[in-house]
Amino acid sequence: MISQRERGELARFYTVTDPKRHKKGYTVYKVTARTYLPLSVFQITVWKRYSDFRKLHRDLWQIHCSLCQQLELFPPFAKAKVFGRFDESVIEERRQCSEDLLQFSANIPVLYSSQYIEDFFKVCWTSPTSFCLPCPPPLNLPLVPM
Repeated sequence: MISQRERGELARFYTVTDPKRHKKGYTVYKVTARTYLPLSVFQITVWKRYSDFRKLHRDLWQIHCSLCQQLELFPPFAKAKVFGRFDESVIEERRQCSEDLLQFSANIPVLYSSQYIEDFFKVCWTSPTSFCLPCPPPLNLPLVPM
């Protein structure tokens, strides 16, 4: 079987790892996006909190419902919890749901090329305990190689 990269197409992969407790009292997750082109790889890393993922889930779900006509089942997302949100099992469930959401979006052009995904990767923390700083402008990669 020929991979997307061997066919000269873009391939997108996301990981959500390394949950950390922010000094302001919430959990942040390291999000890494890799885009593989035929001759190069682009990578960006941002730190996001659960509420950022929850908003992204809602926004992508709306696009999916209106345009994809339920051809694929949209991934569920971890419920918000006031108590127990720092339990290891809750943090892991949130991490896994977040990664599943991004991986799902990587396979649907209308989702991975949406403004919501672009905005999600625009602002980052330089570390899990620092303040927000602007990231470099996103790469405007073509959807189809030229």
